[in-house]
Amino acid sequence: GLTWVVTSFKNSCRARLALGDIDNARRDAFASTVFSQNMDADAHECLAEVCKASGDTLGELQAVKAAIDQHEKMEEECSKPLPGNAAVARAEAAKLKRHAQQQIRELGFRQKRLEKELLV
Repeated sequence: GLTWVVTSFKNSCRARLALGDIDNARRDAFASTVFSQNMDADAHECLAEVCKASGDTLGELQAVKAAIDQHEKMEEECSKPLPGNAAVARAEAAKLKRHAQQQIRELGFRQKRLEKELLV
């Protein structure tokens, strides 16, 4: 599909952020979410970083929540049983599930912090 396009926009976003080009980084982050049909957690994490860099706490919180939602979907998908002879697929699913769980945990802390900031 369009995985290479999404990856390209995410990489461009991160490069532009590193260069301080927040407006174009935002454009690339938004494009990565659009081309992934809002299904790429890392695209939402890119958008959260852009929002953080521009001081948009509410936007950052929304992007973090969207990323958590996608990681939870990945965790659920990777929890589905696979056929008995698919050892490699099971190992890959376990790896993806662990990554999703780690991201959910880390982003959950970030979400709580952002919610507290918005209440102040």
